[in-house]
Amino acid sequence: MAKLIVMLRDKVLKEVQIGPQGVKVGREAENDIQLENPAVSRCHAEIYRQDYPFYVEDKKSTNGTYLNGAFVTWKAALSHNDKITIGKHTLVFIEEAKDHPEKKKVNANETLYLSPEDLERLRNS
Repeated sequence: MAKLIVMLRDKVLKEVQIGPQGVKVGREAENDIQLENPAVSRCHAEIYRQDYPFYVEDKKSTNGTYLNGAFVTWKAALSHNDKITIGKHTLVFIEEAKDHPEKKKVNANETLYLSPEDLERLRNS
């Protein structure tokens, strides 16, 4: 099961499993991960799985969400060991091999759809 390692500077604060409902991050207590920091919005971001892969989505926060140092304008696909920065906190995304979907046979007569994130990943590999 995929998880997030919540860190402040170099100190691990906790690990949170990403369940089927995803994980909500923010300053308010009803979030799955509560970050007590004035730079964090009440409902700041959400991490969830949409088919495959997992995504981080900024919930129109005031100070933004960053993925590996890049500003997330809406949502971005996550890869193993990605670092999500929210305020002064870092959430490290850990994906286990069993989180990957089973590979299926490809039919050469079918059209292959690639998301913009998949295209970008292919261009950068």
